[in-house]
Amino acid sequence: MRAHFWHRRRWPVLIAAVLMAVSAGGAVTALASARVAGDHPRLVAPLAAGAHAAHGAATSSASHSSRQASSGSEFATTANPVTLDPPVAVPPTRPVVVTVADKAPFGNGPPPFTSTVTLPQGNWAEVVLDVTGTETGTQYDRLCEVFDGASEIFLGVTPEPTPAGITWHVQKDITGYLPILSGTRTFSTYVDNYLSSVDTGIPTITVKLLFYPPGGGFQSATAASPGSPALAGAAINETGPASPPQQPGVPTQVVPILPAGATNTLSTINTGQTVTATVTLPDNVTTATLDLYAVGQINDEFWWAEQPAFREIEVSIDGKPAGVVWPYPYVYTGGVNPLIWRPLTGVHTMDIPSYRLDLSPFAGELGGTHTISLTVTNNTGYWLAGGSLLITAGGSPTSGSVGTDTLTFPTTSQTTTVDGLGSAQNPVTSEAAAMSYQISGRVTQGGRTWTDSERQALQFGDDQTTIDPSCSGPCYQWVHGEETQASSRQVTGAGLGYSSSDRSSWTIDAPNGYLANASGSDFLLPAAVSQQLTDFATESGWHGGYRTTMSESIVGYGSLEENGSTVPVANGDTTGTITEQSSGEGGGSTYLRTIVARGGVILQDLVGR
Repeated sequence: MRAHFWHRRRWPVLIAAVLMAVSAGGAVTALASARVAGDHPRLVAPLAAGAHAAHGAATSSASHSSRQASSGSEFATTANPVTLDPPVAVPPTRPVVVTVADKAPFGNGPPPFTSTVTLPQGNWAEVVLDVTGTETGTQYDRLCEVFDGASEIFLGVTPEPTPAGITWHVQKDITGYLPILSGTRTFSTYVDNYLSSVDTGIPTITVKLLFYPPGGGFQSATAASPGSPALAGAAINETGPASPPQQPGVPTQVVPILPAGATNTLSTINTGQTVTATVTLPDNVTTATLDLYAVGQINDEFWWAEQPAFREIEVSIDGKPAGVVWPYPYVYTGGVNPLIWRPLTGVHTMDIPSYRLDLSPFAGELGGTHTISLTVTNNTGYWLAGGSLLITAGGSPTSGSVGTDTLTFPTTSQTTTVDGLGSAQNPVTSEAAAMSYQISGRVTQGGRTWTDSERQALQFGDDQTTIDPSCSGPCYQWVHGEETQASSRQVTGAGLGYSSSDRSSWTIDAPNGYLANASGSDFLLPAAVSQQLTDFATESGWHGGYRTTMSESIVGYGSLEENGSTVPVANGDTTGTITEQSSGEGGGSTYLRTIVARGGVILQDLVGR
């Protein structure tokens, strides 16, 4: 599970360790019961999403100080949470709606809410998962997950509620899971929540499936193929989050990656641990994609501010390196300083997309039984990770082999540390990592042979300056992380001519501090967070080609105070901007949005198309 407590270890990023229990009137009453005696609150420690249901153990009774509304003008009221992420584009047809969870309440811990439903038969262009939540009171943010059978189809973070109550709503394109979105299916919804006399919020979740018939330029979903390998559905590929084409293919089978004894595809990966699962695949696989969900927990929620800060999620098939993810630094709705995310949430926070890794170069070798392995380099807390294989299979048996695979594990980062002003109380660190690789495989089916090749280059950097790492007095930390990635793919031979490219970058900045009185009972937490994510992707040889760009940025500030005698400080503001453009044979689209929020109120929401 994802517990809310301190560990006695090196400082990971400042502020969010405000795990002080707060009475209804806002006064500090006690430290979290799980805190190690003698530890001082770390600036930016784990304060975000809740425990994963499969790993349930109750959190302490600690509460975010910022959950109490200030009696001043700012945050006296808070608007409903909003996300900057673009809306799902859907056909102009009437969907068939299936409810799989109807106002399901989540109180203390497991079990999940399950329902068995019969899904409609039909010829669908798109399937959208629709999640609505409501919550009143005081509560941590928690992970929210939805599974179809064993396969995860949604992962997000619930917003922190207010005494007046909040409502939120997100939608996700899950057309890539069409092979299991039919017949009689059992769905499970998890919000591993815990209650106390202070943490009173009970999330109530409604989950629906919207099945859209074709129409208005949206055609019926068709199977992916070597010449049209793009997959439908909202996801991040190996390198970036640019949206897929409007009419991509879908797999013919979904195969969950289930370790021995597991009931669903999200597994705990502890420090130094490798999680493995055995899968049995048909002998006529032509395309294969790993749909991988992965989020850091405990200290690794803020992995980008740890030392070392570099993380690498490694995927192997039968011990051979097959794919790699350098993850995106999601900030949960209580992360760093909760005031920053009221009401505008971080990049993709309420709907954390999967990473999609192309494994099609291995297609000629995938028939039969294989072992899939996952591990996380430099893991200092634990990660929840796992997913499903999305494969296209059909026709005569395939054969082939991987001729080139220069991917090696693990990647090692290089870190230098100098002492500012000659003092170990002022460490300044710089960390960097880089790698590039190529994987190429030949596949033969029925006398046709093609080659599927991919290249990827990645670069990572992280810089930190810390004042007083022991936090024995006023302490501060400045963190800047950045990453660039570039990939390309080609499928040639047997009359095929598909190519794609993707370039992306992200940055994150978090200057923050912790100031307290001698006893630590009164404290002030100033913090700022900025996130930037940009991606540019192209495809050719598929319906004449496709191009998409996306740039999203969020900049926020919050300052909160807890004390037992005066009106506490609670002020902050957040601004977010997104631009998304696409063009292709079927036309193009543009989506622009800017949201300005201050003191919990949305001042401006500009949308352009």
